[in-house]
Amino acid sequence: MTLSLQDELLLNAYLDGELDPIEATRFEQRLVADAALNTQVETLRALRGALRSDLAEDMPSPELRRRITSKLNLVPRADRNSWLALAASFLIGAVLAGVTTFGALNYRAGDDVAAEIVSAHIRALMAPQPIDVASSDHHTVKPWFNGKLAFAPTVVDLGTQGFPLVGGRIDVVKVAPVASLVYSHGKHLISLTEMPNTRGGPEPLEKHLEQGYLALSWSDGGVTYWAVSDAASNELENFAALFRAATGGS
Repeated sequence: MTLSLQDELLLNAYLDGELDPIEATRFEQRLVADAALNTQVETLRALRGALRSDLAEDMPSPELRRRITSKLNLVPRADRNSWLALAASFLIGAVLAGVTTFGALNYRAGDDVAAEIVSAHIRALMAPQPIDVASSDHHTVKPWFNGKLAFAPTVVDLGTQGFPLVGGRIDVVKVAPVASLVYSHGKHLISLTEMPNTRGGPEPLEKHLEQGYLALSWSDGGVTYWAVSDAASNELENFAALFRAATGGS
């Protein structure tokens, strides 16, 4: 069986535990229905397990340790102590720098919602269907979210303005389920993600560039909105302006 590029990426992301819970469930449902794909997964999983078990930890031989020890013993004690002190100072500095850098990276990663929003949009494009519920009727899409989220998303019909509703899906951002509406514009899809605003107060329109995709974010005070697409920036900005006008956010 020859996998498509999308299936190969999904397969490796699944085995690496990089898919969010919803995407992982979708992929597992495909495995149940597709015996050939399931065989590929099990084969790759077995290969990975075999490689891990065969990779034994390399330890220096007793002879090599003896030679290193003998070389160290040739260094005068005073010089050896000074070198050890210098090495220790470098080690402490490296550890402190590593801890500081790790903390900074963790902070940025934990605060970077834009990256998660764009990643969810890309995963949806790679999936067989970018939506969980398919409908151009907002009266059908909005009730579909009932019981799946802790809030009711706003669903706007922008079909007459050139941005027809395609459907909706649930994404996971910061380990919390959020609502994502999908609109089309020409050959492009636009993901409009809604989540409760935890900062409080309205926020103006902001632009973000992640993985080559433009993302626009704004808040009406109670809800934060994210619009993502590979459409031209002026088209995405026009969509955001129309959506904000329809929801009273402009």
